[in-house]
Amino acid sequence: MSQTDALPPRGRPRLPRQSGPATHEMTVEDLSACTGVSVRNIRAYQTAGLLPPPRLRGRLGLYDSEHQGKLELIRDLRQQGFRLETIKDMLEHTPEGAWSEYALISELFSTTFFTVEAPARKHIAEMAAHWGATATPEQRERLSRNGLYRRVGDTDEFEILSPALERIGIQLADLKVPLDTVLDLQDALIEHMRAIARAYVQQVFLAKIKGLTLQAQEKVSQAGARRPTVEMSAAEELKAFFERLRPLAIGSISAAFPVVLQQEFDAAVAGELKRKE
Repeated sequence: MSQTDALPPRGRPRLPRQSGPATHEMTVEDLSACTGVSVRNIRAYQTAGLLPPPRLRGRLGLYDSEHQGKLELIRDLRQQGFRLETIKDMLEHTPEGAWSEYALISELFSTTFFTVEAPARKHIAEMAAHWGATATPEQRERLSRNGLYRRVGDTDEFEILSPALERIGIQLADLKVPLDTVLDLQDALIEHMRAIARAYVQQVFLAKIKGLTLQAQEKVSQAGARRPTVEMSAAEELKAFFERLRPLAIGSISAAFPVVLQQEFDAAVAGELKRKE
């Protein structure tokens, strides 16, 4: 299964969905065409339990607007780098019938919403040259999987998603810090940053989105309608909230790290002194 599915060009309108019972039915090929998700991935998502099976008419499987909305959400989350296990957990805690609302909100945020700098592209030989060495196959593999570098096709070029962090790596090379040590530091950084990012996403960002969809459901329930619809004004308000929260989330890392670094340094030195007594 591919890491990402094709994302429809921005501004292209989605197919309309019925606000009442799901009467707009389509084959898996039609569903694939209107969402940009391959037939293979649609069936893989069903096998993984992310997407419910189609309604059968004889041997023909038919999908409706709920399938489409949920699939669009899965596609957009995959585009933003979420793993299937994380998406499955999110879907299990998403209010029933809110898939299209989540897809709408997801569409408000491009895959670069939280990005503060443009990626750069370099050949692996140029990257390793700062250490006066040739990158080993193991080091290339580490770059491919740590999340900060993206291999360009089957070439030895990599897209560097954080040029600022790469510049720090070059300065570490100038200080004669070995390449493997720099990669170890990056792996540890990514592991802990991912845990912090996941906490922000789950406890703040998704919590806010869930609150929005629940409010929409309450309005629908009071109005006697069949399914919730998030108003665009509310979605834009949510985007403004995220834009204000973004620098706070990023800044909290810079603010806390010097304190924790000093504490860890002091504890390590004290431990070494005690060990030598």
